[in-house]
Amino acid sequence: MKIGIIGGGAIGLLCASYLSEHHDVTVITRRREQAEEIREFGVERTRHAEIFRADVDAQTGLIGTFDLLIVTVKYHQLQDVLKELSTLPRQRILFLQNGMAHLLDLKNWNTAHQLYIGVVEHGAMKGSDHAVVHTGVGFIKWGAFYHQVKADLSTDLKDVSHYFKMVYTADWKKVLEEKLLVNVCINPLTALLHVKNGELISNTSYEYMMRYAFEEAVTILDMPDKERLWTHVVSICHQTAANQSSMLQDIVKGRQTERNAIIGYLLKKAQTQEIDAPHLTFFNRSLEVLEKRQTKSFE
Repeated sequence: MKIGIIGGGAIGLLCASYLSEHHDVTVITRRREQAEEIREFGVERTRHAEIFRADVDAQTGLIGTFDLLIVTVKYHQLQDVLKELSTLPRQRILFLQNGMAHLLDLKNWNTAHQLYIGVVEHGAMKGSDHAVVHTGVGFIKWGAFYHQVKADLSTDLKDVSHYFKMVYTADWKKVLEEKLLVNVCINPLTALLHVKNGELISNTSYEYMMRYAFEEAVTILDMPDKERLWTHVVSICHQTAANQSSMLQDIVKGRQTERNAIIGYLLKKAQTQEIDAPHLTFFNRSLEVLEKRQTKSFE
């Protein structure tokens, strides 16, 4: 397939690296400098000290036609991308954003495109404009937002790599909710405390705070089987103990975080259900202060 990957961040580069092993991949980025670097050096992926170089094309605009577009930009960049996508003829588009706020945008988007939703369970850290470190192997689970999935798309995405499996699921909303739960338990606290994921369970006080976030989130999402879900959150902390969450990386580098896509979505849902969420509200406001203090402006 001819695949266009919109976004040159860690997840965009990771997808480009693995998908290029079986497909013709083009990274679509905002900056000309990054596109030139990718064209010159390819995408360099590091996993367990093993380096792999992928030959990948790159461009700065949505030029040409693709069999599949994969949108990997963060939520606060999504509106600009949707405007550009609206000008294209009918495409198959897979969205890979954290949180669930983007579902509301896609629901209200008047488009003929075939829309798909995915959840990224991999850990990745961007090393440079053309390099990414694969810090944790997981899955990308995806499904159809509006349209049925054609067999060829499911087959083509299934056969990628042992370390990069893309699994189709009809129950994608449940998958998104469970990923959102993990994100809201780990990301805000690690960003506020400036700690790696594993410290949330090695420090009793931090785990106590994480449990409060967990309880409020499962109540808002009306998720059953709380003990299984808590065990899942703790296991993710163990598996990614040495990792810096994406939200912590954003705070450290003075970038806007995905708090609106993660905490913001939950707080809006809580408000409509008249559910109190004092701890999530505190985390959200604290992160907003950090964002404004560590960057010039996001407005």
